[in-house]
Amino acid sequence: MRLIRPAVISLVCAAVVFAALLFGGSVLTGRLRAQQSGASPSPYYVITFVDLIPPTKDQGVALLKQYVDTTRKEPGNQSALALTQINRPNHLFLYEIWQNEDAFNKHESDAATRDFRTKIQPMLGAPFDQRAHSKLE
Repeated sequence: MRLIRPAVISLVCAAVVFAALLFGGSVLTGRLRAQQSGASPSPYYVITFVDLIPPTKDQGVALLKQYVDTTRKEPGNQSALALTQINRPNHLFLYEIWQNEDAFNKHESDAATRDFRTKIQPMLGAPFDQRAHSKLE
């Protein structure tokens, strides 16, 4: 019985690796090729977690709403939303979809974006937690 258990575990691990290579290999290979070629994924998804200090929540939410309205009008933006956590209304996140990484980078260097960040900085309970994503294919 003791000899069978390691063999079964090895067999299951091998099956998982085989399935990952069989079903996920083309996705991983495609991503690797895109990274090597320098191509950015399209569309380009960015999620930013925003933690506001409770006494400044209302003022921060107003700034976030203004930021979203401005962002939606920028070239290359496909969507921009500000969402709040139901049980902690001072914990929010921005969900943005951009045509590509270049469009997002232009947005990041834009004066309106820099101004927004300067204004909201004193209201933050933690630094922005910004993460870029791409769609699984």
